[in-house]
Amino acid sequence: MITKHRASEKSFRLVQNILSCFNSTPVYLSAIEHDRITADVQAVTHAAFLSMGTAWCANKQFPWEISRYVGGIENVKINVTLRIYSSKWHVYAGLAILNPSAKEQVRQYAESVTELFKLMLGGNRKELETRVKTAGQAVFGNRSWDNELLLSDEVLDRFSLGKIPAQRQPNNNLSLLTIVDCWWTLAIVPYDNMICSTPVGFV
Repeated sequence: MITKHRASEKSFRLVQNILSCFNSTPVYLSAIEHDRITADVQAVTHAAFLSMGTAWCANKQFPWEISRYVGGIENVKINVTLRIYSSKWHVYAGLAILNPSAKEQVRQYAESVTELFKLMLGGNRKELETRVKTAGQAVFGNRSWDNELLLSDEVLDRFSLGKIPAQRQPNNNLSLLTIVDCWWTLAIVPYDNMICSTPVGFV
């Protein structure tokens, strides 16, 4: 993907020539298109993992020392959060949180997490289940998967930073459910925008 932004025609042609050696098919997007697509793929995922890190920090916790956050999908959540926090702040902030196209999504994420949490606290199991399944169907339902969507716990456990307890404590995975709920509410299917998962040529 190549985005021409504040570049001369000469510089733009130079980048095209350099990238042509890869023999790949270039896709040209405007800066506005790039921001929207990037937001659709990354904004709420980053908001979720940043919120997890903030919560652990506020509670003065290292999640890999707590049995609730060790094992299976929890290992992925911890490692992705650490990856985001270990990067230069402007990388994720610029691509997601400060992206003009991401504002609506971050706002919706906050609303979705509040609404889902209220359903959980209120014991509204049926309403919560219906909402989560509806959101899941909208985002994942019509896609054909060669294998299961999630890796097995045995595979995920290889990435554990702590000792896996004999009996795992339940976790509602509110942050992950909220990501999908937010996409569903805003009618976003991130798989339609996977073009932004490839390296970007920005000139």
